[in-house]
Amino acid sequence: MLVQGLAKDLTRRGIRAIEAFGDAKWSSPSCIVPVDFLLSVGFKTVRPHARYPRLRLELKTALSWREDVEVALERLLGSMQPERSLRLA
Repeated sequence: MLVQGLAKDLTRRGIRAIEAFGDAKWSSPSCIVPVDFLLSVGFKTVRPHARYPRLRLELKTALSWREDVEVALERLLGSMQPERSLRLA
């Protein structure tokens, strides 16, 4: 959810992709994110390396179809006027 939120925010700012170096031999403590985590959230390897490969995430692919549907529903429902309730005379 954190990566999807980041992707949504950056997409609104006009950024199309982000890149990161991952640690293929990650062990605690380390300040570089494990490659396995980056791959699991949608990053793809763009430059292989035995220890620190470079990965890239195309932001459009990071946004799930669920979010697209939610945005479409918000737009649809936001454009509709609520029905006026019937008044009893």
